[in-house]
Amino acid sequence: MINKTIVITGPTGVGKTDISLEIAKMYDCEIINADASQFKRDLNIGTAKIDLNTTDVIHHFVDIIDATSSYNISDYQKEGRLLIDEIKKKGHTPLIVGGSGLYINSLLYDYHFSSDKEDDFDFSPLSNEELWQELSTLDKETADKIPINNRRRLERALSKARIGNKISDNLDGDKLLYDAVIICLNTDRETLYNRINKRVDIMLDNGLVSECEELMKKGYDLSKITDIGYLECFKYLNGECSYVEMAETIKKRTRNYAKRQLTWFRNKLKPVYVNVNYDDINKTIMDIKNIIEEGINK
Repeated sequence: MINKTIVITGPTGVGKTDISLEIAKMYDCEIINADASQFKRDLNIGTAKIDLNTTDVIHHFVDIIDATSSYNISDYQKEGRLLIDEIKKKGHTPLIVGGSGLYINSLLYDYHFSSDKEDDFDFSPLSNEELWQELSTLDKETADKIPINNRRRLERALSKARIGNKISDNLDGDKLLYDAVIICLNTDRETLYNRINKRVDIMLDNGLVSECEELMKKGYDLSKITDIGYLECFKYLNGECSYVEMAETIKKRTRNYAKRQLTWFRNKLKPVYVNVNYDDINKTIMDIKNIIEEGINK
C-alpha cells in the first residue's frame, strides 16, 4: 500500500486495462472503475470489459446497473468516496481506472452537483439586469465574471447562490480533495486511431453483433442503449445500414470520443502524461512507477 490515490486514465483504446492491472499488483490496489459503459451489465464485448474471472485484482463499479440504465453521477461520487476510504482502511491502495472524465472529477475534486431545489426557481419574470443585480448581491465575484446577456449562466449561478452554493466558493470542481497521482496514458493520434480501428474490428470478430442479438432476445431495446457500438449494431440488424457502414460508423464515433476525452483530461484533470511504448510495455509500467514514487517522496 502507498498513502496515495492513483488514477490511470486516457482515451479509449490506449491500453488502460492491461497497464492498470500491473500497477494494481505492484501497489496492492483495488480498482475503482471510472468507465460509465462498464457500469452496465450485459454490455461486454462493445465496452472492452474485463472478465473478472481472469484476475485476482478486486474491481468495484463493474456490472452494477441494467444495460439501459444510467448511474447517477452524484451517487457515484458519494459511494465512490466512501469506497476510497474503505480501501485505505483495509490497507490497500485505491486505483481509479477509466476514461469517463466527469466521473473521475466527481470523485477527486470538490465537485458539487446542482440541488433539486434549483429547478424550483422561476426566473421568467426577471430581466437579465434583474438577474445580474440579485446575483451581484449574493455572489458578486461570480456576477462580475458573467456577461449580462448570458441568461443561462446567470440563472444557473443565481440558482446556486440562492441555496448557498456560491460558485465563487470553489464548488465547481477546481480543488483536489485527495492526495492523488493522476496519470493519463497517451500516444500520437495516428497510432491511437489505428488502435481504435483495429479494436473495433476485433470486437466485431469476437461477436459484437451476436452480443446485440442476445440483448434483443433478452428484451432489451437497443435503440435506448447509446453506448458506442450498440446503437450501430441495432441499425445494422434492423436493416438500416450495411455491415461496412456499421463498422465505419463505430470507428468514427470512437475516434471522436477519444478526441473529446483528451480535451477533457487536458482542461479538467491536468494529469501527468505518459506516452505508451507498445513495443515495450514494461518500460511504460516503469515510467508510471517512477511517477508514482516521485509523488510519494514529495
